Amino acid sequence: MQVDQRAREVVLTSLADAGLAAVELDERRIAVTLSGEHKRNIAVLIEVGERTVRVSSPFSVKPDERHDEVYRILLTRNLTSGPVHFALSDDDLVIVGSVPVVGLNGVRFDELMGRLLNLADDTFDQVLRSGFATYLAYEQRWRAKVGLPGNTVG
Repeated sequence: MQVDQRAREVVLTSLADAGLAAVELDERRIAVTLSGEHKRNIAVLIEVGERTVRVSSPFSVKPDERHDEVYRILLTRNLTSGPVHFALSDDDLVIVGSVPVVGLNGVRFDELMGRLLNLADDTFDQVLRSGFATYLAYEQRWRAKVGLPGNTVG
């Protein structure tokens, strides 16, 4: 796959300008970690191609329970998530998105990354409460038993 070198430079410059430590995996793949309020570490793989810049981020393992409710939440969020959206990968939940390299600049790339960050961060607690409620209740009981503060899932 060919790499649009101009788009690659836009990506690297934008990440540096944002103070993010990018790891260049090879000529076309770049890894970075974003920090959210609810989903604290958001790993992102950026792939620069000839025609598009693609982003992907693991969101969550397959929910333990209430799959229908979790998928309803995610599909509803997809209606307004712009160039990024939720998808399945081997039953795990991921966020994927892309923008064309034509007209790509720092502002457009920053918007793409911002959308990914907001989608992950704004949806995380809701998915945890729906898809992992039994586990969260068990953890709360364990924390109380050993004298730790309660979990902060909103």
